[in-house]
Amino acid sequence: MYLTGDGDTRHIGFKVAMPNAFEIASDEVTVGRLPDKADLVIPVATVSARHARIQKKAGSLVVTDLDSTNGTFINDKRLAPGVAATVSPGSYITFGDIHLAIFRASKLERTVESPSNSEGGSDQVDTDSPPTENT
Repeated sequence: MYLTGDGDTRHIGFKVAMPNAFEIASDEVTVGRLPDKADLVIPVATVSARHARIQKKAGSLVVTDLDSTNGTFINDKRLAPGVAATVSPGSYITFGDIHLAIFRASKLERTVESPSNSEGGSDQVDTDSPPTENT
């Protein structure tokens, strides 16, 4: 997944560095604001300390909101806390603030790392940019 927010931070008064692309190498990743509570850290005030969980299950990507203050959204639909939702390729995942923490999943692919890996490799999420708004 790549962070693809537009970086507009005027509503909070300062610029926030955008994280680089990341690979989901394990079966579960916690998203949040604090490094001691999250695997993927998004240092933005609208992201909770432990905001959401991303899991790989049966070839799918699943997101669960961890009772965050500002919510987790898939394609602008707010997830109910604690309820897992499957993410389809092309879907947008937003953590709290659409300008700072929006991701787009393009596909979940299987890559072979080495013959010694009995499970056949690791999953990787590729992403691309969100559509631009017409003004």
